Amino acid sequence: MNYRKPTWAKKVPPEKIRRLYEQDAKGIYDEELADDVGISLYARVDSMIMVTSSNLGHPLCIECRTEIPNSWQKGFISVCPNCGWTTDIFEYRATYKGQTLNGVGALPDLKEFAAKYPTAKTYAEKMRMIDFLIHSFHGSLSEMPSRPTATNVIEGSAGDVAKFIFDLAYGEGSTVASEELDKWLEKFNRSISKNIDPSTGRLKEGKEYLYDGIGKNADKKRNKNEGE
Repeated sequence: MNYRKPTWAKKVPPEKIRRLYEQDAKGIYDEELADDVGISLYARVDSMIMVTSSNLGHPLCIECRTEIPNSWQKGFISVCPNCGWTTDIFEYRATYKGQTLNGVGALPDLKEFAAKYPTAKTYAEKMRMIDFLIHSFHGSLSEMPSRPTATNVIEGSAGDVAKFIFDLAYGEGSTVASEELDKWLEKFNRSISKNIDPSTGRLKEGKEYLYDGIGKNADKKRNKNEGE
């Protein structure tokens, strides 16, 4: 039996993405860097889709992506009906705890990226898919979006990631539209993250908390100096 422990893709370093956008804005189309960023994002999204499926009660085999038996009973051993991969279901869940991999609110966009990115052949097509993911939101179609999907796929605090997106370079050579930032800002200012000023990555003046009136987060005071 195969007991290989699940491992999940890490968040992508912002410096790598920043360099890609800066070069793209200058008309320098670095295919190798675009592939590096795109594949890293794809791996993270794949991990998010698997973890989200598990959180929704449908864990997937890490070897073949077949749904495996689920249980909330401790010590339950789940065996993949397709390839035989075996895991303790509680240990399986423990492997992704605290890794911000739950993407339930962003699942439609995550699945769209996962389906379309592998079919992107040209540099420009890959850039458009990367840009699409970076500017997506949890609950993007709702009146009050939750938070940027980028907080799940890019390293840094919510404030760090917001400032990172705000500062992304666009120019005459860009293969992606700067208007996406305007759309992102409009959604951001309606989202639960609206207490953050994306131009600084810190809380807006007069705000003490990251979120307003949302469960335990309403009672968690935010560090104004670090913007986390």
